[in-house]
Amino acid sequence: MDDDDLKKTCREMLYQRENRWQNIPGRTRLVYKIRDNVSNFLEQYVKPDGGSQDQNLASIAVGNNLSLANMAAGMRIIHACFDDVKRFPNADSFDRFAVYLLNNALFIYVATEDLDDAFRLFTILNDRGIPLSNSDILKAKNLGEISSDKECSKWATYWEEVEGELGRDEFDRFLSLVRTIYVKDKAREGLLKEFDERIYGAKPRPLLALGTATFEAVKAYKDAFDTSILFDNLPVSVGNAYRNRINVMRRGLPSTDWVPPVLAWYRKFGVTKLLEFVERVDNKFSADWIMQLTPTQRISNMNEVLKSIDLAQQPDQLFTSQVFDFDATQLMTLLNGDIYGRRFAKYVLLRLEYLLSAHTAQLNLPDDISVEHILPQTPADTSQWVRKFTQSEREIWRHRLGNLMLLSRRKNASLGNLDFAAKKTRYFEDRVESLPNSQRVLILNRFASAELQARHQDLIGRLQLSY
Repeated sequence: MDDDDLKKTCREMLYQRENRWQNIPGRTRLVYKIRDNVSNFLEQYVKPDGGSQDQNLASIAVGNNLSLANMAAGMRIIHACFDDVKRFPNADSFDRFAVYLLNNALFIYVATEDLDDAFRLFTILNDRGIPLSNSDILKAKNLGEISSDKECSKWATYWEEVEGELGRDEFDRFLSLVRTIYVKDKAREGLLKEFDERIYGAKPRPLLALGTATFEAVKAYKDAFDTSILFDNLPVSVGNAYRNRINVMRRGLPSTDWVPPVLAWYRKFGVTKLLEFVERVDNKFSADWIMQLTPTQRISNMNEVLKSIDLAQQPDQLFTSQVFDFDATQLMTLLNGDIYGRRFAKYVLLRLEYLLSAHTAQLNLPDDISVEHILPQTPADTSQWVRKFTQSEREIWRHRLGNLMLLSRRKNASLGNLDFAAKKTRYFEDRVESLPNSQRVLILNRFASAELQARHQDLIGRLQLSY
């Protein structure tokens, strides 16, 4: 703009200059409290003259920060529009546009009385921007309770760092784990309402206070998650057996409902008997799942573990409680039958890889793992499989544990019907290098009914001892 009056008019819409004679403070009219890096962006590229033409905007527009990238890209598009001689062939045409914009475009302030309504309204109106996440609103709500600017800046920066590290969706899921630790009950509402009504509004007193206390609690459990689940700064003395157990649980179990008890234990007792505790949690959660307890029942049982951790003064008090009990006879009956095609089959085989590991190092579990048959499901009539196994034996043993193994990834399915010696070399050999249990199949010289049954009994025995 060349016209000083127009510049002043636009500037005053963005920034109120200080007038100490009239006690008018200087302030930016655009207030952006949820993401502080956006506030810094406004100060650097919107508020000062010429800021929106800064050369850095080109790189910001293609950066990873979506809020900044969208604003930078938008500003560049607007400048390109202003420079378009077809749109604005002369100064008068731009002046007419400015008059129209300043007199006809309105900013509308919309407020709701309920957080859920605010969240819903924002989602409807914001159909082209970045969705507002639960963590955004929770952050703003807690920052509003802190009076110290320094404290506000500290926690806002921390929150954004964690959100950037985990991603918005994962951060919301992590906050759901924190909610579970405090409420110790299945969620009935959305995350925001759960915090609002069942944590901050709990009777007879809040489970957690708004403001600094909430930020400190989130940080404490994030630190516990980083150490106990991701192994950051986990003492070497804890050993690889613990690390391997957690990795198998993360890969094989159907949900993360077992994580809150681990975080609660670690925050209360540290690494004291941590492996023993995780083994109990794994046994209980996996047994409940294999025995087809509903997700609600499984969550309820993990919440009972959380309650027991709260009550326990010493680790051993928890180990003598009944929260880890399950019907071992029913469990082993299920594991002794057909398991191929069941959701838990891969987990059971991963658990066996863990049980057969020496734990001298961390288990290197491949990214892509498949459950495969040793005796093929449909062997050719002329194959050795048909000569070594009767029809009845094939029917009985085809989908049971002794006939199953893990491979690092699928190969050509036609190779799966090869006779055992060829199958070991062409189908198994280079797909089990990091899988101790599967490697044991390569040691066998033959695989007939006797070998299959012996392998099955060995694996079932190992599982029974581990439960």
